Amino acid sequence: MSELTNKTVEKVLAEIVEDLVQDWGLDLDEGITEKTLLVNELEFASVDIIQLCVAIEQHYEQKIGFQDLLMKNGSYISDLSIAQLTDFVTAKLNMES
Repeated sequence: MSELTNKTVEKVLAEIVEDLVQDWGLDLDEGITEKTLLVNELEFASVDIIQLCVAIEQHYEQKIGFQDLLMKNGSYISDLSIAQLTDFVTAKLNMES
């Protein structure tokens, strides 16, 4: 696999997130952007985060290991932006290539 860019990964992640929230009735004037927060703006619950992680792994057909992103100092993080998710996924995928 050739090295992926943040821009390429961000586009894929935005599409996956849009698929997950399409029936939630959210008012997303700007759509999903790098600044979009999963919990505060999209109202993600823990099960939604898990579904998102699974969908990303299925799309890229490999395990990514999201625990390093979702836990800091033994506690779950309170929110996550698309940009943070993009940086993490891009780095993990490029380590594997």
